[in-house]
Amino acid sequence: MENDNKENTEKKKISRKELRRRILRASEGLLSTVTDLILYQFLFVGSIGGGGKTSKAVYRAVREADDALYDINYQTIKRSLAYLKKKGWIRTLKEPVITAEGQKRLRSKIPVYQTERTWDGHIYLITYDIPEEEKRTRDKLREILTKVGAGMLQASVWLTPYNPEKILQEFHQETGEAGEIIVSCIGKDGYIGKKTIKELISRVYNLSQLNLDYKNFIASFKGKKKVQSWQAAASYLCILQEDPQLPWELLPNDWLGDKAYFLYKKVIDRR
Repeated sequence: MENDNKENTEKKKISRKELRRRILRASEGLLSTVTDLILYQFLFVGSIGGGGKTSKAVYRAVREADDALYDINYQTIKRSLAYLKKKGWIRTLKEPVITAEGQKRLRSKIPVYQTERTWDGHIYLITYDIPEEEKRTRDKLREILTKVGAGMLQASVWLTPYNPEKILQEFHQETGEAGEIIVSCIGKDGYIGKKTIKELISRVYNLSQLNLDYKNFIASFKGKKKVQSWQAAASYLCILQEDPQLPWELLPNDWLGDKAYFLYKKVIDRR
């Protein structure tokens, strides 16, 4: 019995460690500062009463609200709360409540699940040749390709199911004659080497790992009566951030992204 309890405790520790890892990943991508991380928590937890009028009381309330913020020190949270108040993103320091402006800021950073994904049935292959001395231009191009949902097939070769011509033309006009960018159109039934387009898409976007992440999310929160909406939101949105949200026709038959989304909505709506 003692060994079983020890094993369960260890599993709980691992679970919290994994949650913290996910949230820190979110803070580096979705939310680039501790300020946003705290604001993000307020969005899903709501008002976090300080239990007193001092910043230390608020600090304890914030830390106790979830293990994810436990490692953030007092001075960092104190400065972040003051900054949130100054920007008008929370109402007071005594009992922080996120304002409409605070919600607006966060929603501009949080990924949105696309229920409708219109697709023209083509895959676009993007190749480019930008000189080594134009490293900034090349890095900027890669950043744009990532933002528009393109995946890297190999060095200087990317693909996407969405027509990238307009944004790439704008990029080329901004950067001038920095290099060549070529966009080729491939039908949905095409092949590259021995792989079908669907198989290639799965590899490029690492859909098997994403699907496993969604599966683990569902297993962690489905059917649980006591679930902190903040934990569910953090776990789900970290996965969604990595999800290219491809057209339905290109996803595996056992895709769990939609089931994970509806579970996320269910948990959040009952908070």
